[in-house]
Amino acid sequence: MVAALDRWAATLLLGAAGALAGVSALFSAGSSGGRLAWIGLAAVCVAATVGVAALVGLPRPALSLEALVALGSLLAFVCWNGISVIWSIEPDRSWAYLNRGLVYFALLAFGLWLGPWVRQWAYVLAGVLALPLAWALVGKAIPALGSSGRIGRLSSPIGYWNALGLLFAMALPLALWLAARREHRHWLRAAGVVYAYALVVGLLMTYSRGGVLAAGAAVVLWIALGSPRVESAGALLLGGGAGLGVAAWAFTRPGLSSDNQPHAVRVHDGAWFAVVFVLAAVAVGALAYLGSLAEERRPLTDARRRLVERLALGVLVAVVAVGVVALVVEAKPEGWFRDFTAQPTNAALQGGPQHLVNASSSSRWLWWKEAWHAWEKQPWRGTGAGTFELTHRLLRTNTIVVTEPHNVPLQFLSETGLVGFVLLLLGVGAAAVGVVKRLCPSRDPTAVALAVLCAAYVLHTLVDFDWDFVAVTAPFLLTLGALLGGPAVRDEPRLVWSPLPAAVAAAFALSLLTPWFAQRATDSAQAAIFDGRPLQAYRDARDARSLNPLALDPLLVQAAALEQLGDLQSARSAYIDAVELQPLNWRAWFELGRFEEGQRDWGRALPALRRAADLDSQNPLTQAELAAAEKSS
Repeated sequence: MVAALDRWAATLLLGAAGALAGVSALFSAGSSGGRLAWIGLAAVCVAATVGVAALVGLPRPALSLEALVALGSLLAFVCWNGISVIWSIEPDRSWAYLNRGLVYFALLAFGLWLGPWVRQWAYVLAGVLALPLAWALVGKAIPALGSSGRIGRLSSPIGYWNALGLLFAMALPLALWLAARREHRHWLRAAGVVYAYALVVGLLMTYSRGGVLAAGAAVVLWIALGSPRVESAGALLLGGGAGLGVAAWAFTRPGLSSDNQPHAVRVHDGAWFAVVFVLAAVAVGALAYLGSLAEERRPLTDARRRLVERLALGVLVAVVAVGVVALVVEAKPEGWFRDFTAQPTNAALQGGPQHLVNASSSSRWLWWKEAWHAWEKQPWRGTGAGTFELTHRLLRTNTIVVTEPHNVPLQFLSETGLVGFVLLLLGVGAAAVGVVKRLCPSRDPTAVALAVLCAAYVLHTLVDFDWDFVAVTAPFLLTLGALLGGPAVRDEPRLVWSPLPAAVAAAFALSLLTPWFAQRATDSAQAAIFDGRPLQAYRDARDARSLNPLALDPLLVQAAALEQLGDLQSARSAYIDAVELQPLNWRAWFELGRFEEGQRDWGRALPALRRAADLDSQNPLTQAELAAAEKSS
């Protein structure tokens, strides 16, 4: 009876975790806050359910000190994000970041319950991460099914190529684990090699340099820590080599690699891509299956295995040395740092396969300096969670607009100050110690593969804003929780505390859904303004403002509605309220200036428009409006 209950518990928990990871990867719509609210609501409900189950006496995972510190530090960091609303330069974004953190806390907490079933979770996660890979490659083969339009880089279903590249890099150690382990059936090992092949093709077609670096680090870590090495190297050579060849061929086809190609060209090249990809996959799978059979019939002796490992290591060192020499001769490394730190001027090098060998940071160096400068101004508390876009507009020297500095540690240092950064660092350190302790006794290959997956995510955060994408963060946190969770234990029932998780979940849900409903009301108000229904727009904007008093848009829509209704004094008051709500937001001053310009009150219009231009000096919209007002006055 107990064994049956354990099987049912494992099935339910693994199914729920797989569903959360799969929905996040496939349907999160990039960094969309609206999708996050509903994915987060599901995560909060699942986490609350297992919390209630533990309090009524059902088994729970044993939690080490490291797991508790990691979980507590994440919760403290999330709360600090919420507290930063008090001084935030963009408080509605800080509330959104509080909600994002609550979702991530729920995912990590639920992931702890996967601890007793780490091996099963590895199988589930490998299957889940294959879904966005299939989606992306099928969309490339059949353009009508893709959502990237005429953009050559793979980005669907996440909507951002670098996040998709990271997802593929995170899946690579799982593919090698499936292919290398001799306890797996022959068909599963062959499928693992084909999986690695498809991942390499997909990764290279995202043109994501950060994804390639994360994948390279993952491969090195798996070869160093995982086992068996010979089989892993063989799977990588066969699958990765074939993937590299197919990707190199795809780079020569304009319908697969170039932007703005006609539909007919994309359909023609997509059809050929499907043929080449499938034929190569069949050949790779067949060779991998035959190799697995041959290994079973004539396994390598220990002496021969050591010899093969030495030969493989020598070949690897030689290949890397030749590659480094060729790169040095071709790329002139004396200019790498200059190219990395300079503002990119050649747009052609930012897209297409040549992007993979481009040394430019794509303006990242500039954004990192902006984040550092903002931290120096507010070292302890930061500018408020999620506020880098306004900071960037204050400091930028070009017309590129970004929401985050593409470096998660710098992002949190800038937005949450030393307090938030130290809390996050404490959580990461505790989690790392907990994972290492899990690996040390036996170095279980399954746990190693999952740990390498987590390491790939952490490394990639140094060059991108992965925290904004639940598509990659959900698999990472669920996996980290599984590695930190211990074997199942049973406590005495504490029925008096059992309603607590549900109450906490209700509070989390209220925080998640309130801004979502406010945004819905704002969208409705904007539609009413467009349709010439100012009274309805005013009512919807008023409702939105009551739900989210920190947001700027409801105030601006309400002011526009009052303007249409002819109540100019109330409209002016609403615009002034918007300026007072977010005094460093150029949009508030810009809309106030435009309103006064419409009233031909140049004494009020010009200072507001000048302030908007000062807050975003590289914005052509503010500059053009200011120039027009100065000319008219």
